Amino acid sequence: MADTGIEALETTLRLLQVQQLARRGKLREAIEAVAPGGVPPSDPLLLQTYAALVTGAGNYRMALPLWQQLLERDPENREARRMIQTIQLWAARPPWMQWFWPLVGCAAGAVVLVVVLLLVV
Repeated sequence: MADTGIEALETTLRLLQVQQLARRGKLREAIEAVAPGGVPPSDPLLLQTYAALVTGAGNYRMALPLWQQLLERDPENREARRMIQTIQLWAARPPWMQWFWPLVGCAAGAVVLVVVLLLVV
């Protein structure tokens, strides 16, 4: 019983450390603190934290297997199921979609510029 309490305390302290690093914008250090050497932690809570940090860093190729691993360990985990679906949907989008919104923004900026120039002249 004492070992479980110590393990829970160690997990809590590690999560606090990771949270502080992430809040300071030190995402790489936070990822390293939760998974030293890039080895996924065995604790489900730390694994979920690791998966969330990797997802937040935009590394979806690495994040998807982490979420799947978490779902295997905890089949009732709704967040893991939701993130798997979200990442798979994102990965399935057509390649041209990555350029769609930037092009829309440029077109809108050009229209605003033309209107401003017409009003000035």
